[in-house]
Amino acid sequence: MLEGFGEALADREYFLPLSSVTDPGPRFAPSEVPPGLRGAVQGIWTAWGGPRAGLAEQGWKIHVSARLDRAQHVLDTVAGICFSEGVPFKHLSARLFFLFLHHKHAARAQSGKFCAVYPPDTATARRLLERLRDALDGEEGPYVLTDRRFRDSRTVHYRYGSFGARSRLRADGTREGLVRDGSGREVVDLRLPAFHLPAGITDPFAEREEQPHEGPILIRDYEVTRAVRLSNAGGTYQARDRRTGRTVFVKEARAHNGLVFDGTDAQQRLRHEYGVLRELHAAAPGVGPEPLDHFTEWEHDFLVTEHVAGQPLVSWLSRSSPLARADRTAESVAVYYEVCRRLLAALDASLRRMHAAGYRFGDLSLGNVMVTPSGGVRLVDFEAASALSAPPSGIGTPGFTPPPGLLRLDSDPLLRDRYGMSAVAFAFLAPFNEIAEHAPANLALLRRDLADVAPPPDLWQRATAFHPTEDRAQDHVRDRAEDHAPDQGGPGRLPSPAELDADPRGCLVRLAEEVAAGLLETADAGRPEWAFPPSPEAFRTNNVCLAHGTAGVVHALHRAGAAVPEEIRERLRRDTLAQRDALPPGLLVGSAGIARVLAGIGLLDEAVDLLRDADDHALTASCGTLAGGRAGVGLGWLALHRLTGESSHLERAASAGEHLLRTPDLPATLGEHDARGLLHGRSGLALFLHRLARDTGEDRYLEAGRMLLHQELDRTFPLDDGALSVSDDTRLSRAMPYLATGAAGVAAVLTRYVATAPDERCAAALPRLVAGIRVSRATKEGGLYRGLAGLTWFLTEHAELTGTDAARADAVGAATGLLKYAVPYRRGVRFLGAGSQRFTADLSSGGAGVLLVLHRLLSGPLLTKPHHARPRIPAAR
Repeated sequence: MLEGFGEALADREYFLPLSSVTDPGPRFAPSEVPPGLRGAVQGIWTAWGGPRAGLAEQGWKIHVSARLDRAQHVLDTVAGICFSEGVPFKHLSARLFFLFLHHKHAARAQSGKFCAVYPPDTATARRLLERLRDALDGEEGPYVLTDRRFRDSRTVHYRYGSFGARSRLRADGTREGLVRDGSGREVVDLRLPAFHLPAGITDPFAEREEQPHEGPILIRDYEVTRAVRLSNAGGTYQARDRRTGRTVFVKEARAHNGLVFDGTDAQQRLRHEYGVLRELHAAAPGVGPEPLDHFTEWEHDFLVTEHVAGQPLVSWLSRSSPLARADRTAESVAVYYEVCRRLLAALDASLRRMHAAGYRFGDLSLGNVMVTPSGGVRLVDFEAASALSAPPSGIGTPGFTPPPGLLRLDSDPLLRDRYGMSAVAFAFLAPFNEIAEHAPANLALLRRDLADVAPPPDLWQRATAFHPTEDRAQDHVRDRAEDHAPDQGGPGRLPSPAELDADPRGCLVRLAEEVAAGLLETADAGRPEWAFPPSPEAFRTNNVCLAHGTAGVVHALHRAGAAVPEEIRERLRRDTLAQRDALPPGLLVGSAGIARVLAGIGLLDEAVDLLRDADDHALTASCGTLAGGRAGVGLGWLALHRLTGESSHLERAASAGEHLLRTPDLPATLGEHDARGLLHGRSGLALFLHRLARDTGEDRYLEAGRMLLHQELDRTFPLDDGALSVSDDTRLSRAMPYLATGAAGVAAVLTRYVATAPDERCAAALPRLVAGIRVSRATKEGGLYRGLAGLTWFLTEHAELTGTDAARADAVGAATGLLKYAVPYRRGVRFLGAGSQRFTADLSSGGAGVLLVLHRLLSGPLLTKPHHARPRIPAAR
């Protein structure tokens, strides 16, 4: 599922719970309701009960699926039976919510559900299953992946699980349902995209025991050798044709699922794709994969095509772009751009042939182009392709699809492909497509930051063809701002590259002021969902926490010296007290982080109470991480000690350190799958122990932290450019440069240890980590966790501890690069966060994180003092 997919649907500007959308389309409700009964809204669901409808804690849950065009009839049937039985049930409330839950990008574990019924016991469940099966005979619906179908029904499913009565809090602030197994033990109620029973529970409705699949997976004559991707629409697979031995590509479409917002489902689009590929192969062979087969097996459709060898363009770009390579030279950059020209020329040629055959591609993006082993390109995934004589498909990729305003103004049938080609050219230069659409004036700032990999004029012109020219871009930004607030005037002008070069400190001071103004402009103390626009994670955790909620923004404003409105301070205090018992203990999403902020704004008693809650929380005993466990709680006590000087707070912090040192299986208290990095890995624990050693004078904490860093270094890996990097965990091998997860977080802690107590291994690793961080000046996001702000935070501290002009230049260069992410607003500026889909203010991805970093830089020595300080650690070059 795409990050924040549902929350992005609710509003054009900000993330919001999907249930808060203004117009969800036609509503679903039972046509006949017994007197006295009223439905209760539960998010995107409407729940119904009755005098005899007490909800059991757990049992056999019934899910009924439906086709969208038959949804009202199915609901009336389900409602009539449940009302007659006095059994509670719920259903999706509106068309938009149906489309969301069945969308191609929706979560597979929720797939197919339309109605959910909660029988009080097995006998009632059996009776309801029988009645529903008979009443809905002949109806069809998507398969609910978490369930089993009841006998031969195409719509009635069941699973065993919790009815929502019991759940437990996780250290990351989310909750997971609990169910009692056959022995009465509480276990996690797993919501997997496959039928699962708790231990000791047997299926009383199965006519025969289903045996697990053994041996190779066969789809007719095709043996699956690798799953490429699984989605709510189906899956894509690499397979071998057993008849010929040929490697083929198989695309699966599930019945009545994988919808998009025009209402078409995966099978309709797959059949359309097959037709397009056949006609194209006849008219322009080689433009698309050769179609080999199309068939229906069971209820799923399958398209078999030629297997296009190579790697997706997005993967090629992540390995080839000079923006991510520490070993780039003028010659290698020139070679890269020449390759880009060749790839674009090859794409142009393919599109010309396709257009000559009467078709548009429709969704040209980095994921739909393959770079072949010989260096050529092939178009793949023709789902959005359509005849030039027909309306274009509504499917598109953010940043690669023309914005609505342009679509309204330009009737060219090839617009989507022309815009997509320009966006691909832009992606070759920098991952800046979404920012450019919102703030084209910032293209001049981007070009300044790309000076050492200067894009050739021809590529730059092609990349920016659909954005206002730089001399008109400020007018475009003012027009957008006036659309939002015509009575308040346009926003302040961002500096030009020349102004930024002449006075970097002055420009950064003004940026900090504009960021603070933008944060306060978006504040709304009376809005129930949030006081400041957050990341989607706030709706899965809480809206007060340091990382995603009010506390983080208040912290940044307070640290930067901006006045926090009294109504916002009171909102934070009130929400914290209201949610206190439901908060996890951790620094980023729980009590410890909020306590740190409350103490800073003078609410010391509330802060101490929250930290004591965190100390005593059961999760603190089982989680040691900086983000959610004991290390973060310990840092909270250290912050209070530094603020108040109270020795008891230092004693509490030392107790947290002692617990960590005595933990027999410390890796088990880290993030899942042997997590790495600052937030969930060993580096976060090492950071706490370093600060604890500083405040207590106890070197044994420093030694323990050093050993943890050695273990973290065991989990790093070399890149082919000589740099060192780190991945999220054992499941993923991607090289991450960021602060929250990646090299910058590890290097930030390593820097402190090397500066405090030199260690040969740490000192040798640090320059290689820095080498990969310092070149990352054009990240997709500007935020603290996984964007340029986080890299700037690290580079600032590294420069201060190194004391070299080169390190200072890296830090200041990264900081001035933040300007290009600032989107002018009614007052001040905003930042796109969480995948650059919507504006956020929070610490993790939005303006608060940027403001905190700017304050860190501007309040330190880098921009206020001469920079020939004594070198303390070797600087990376």
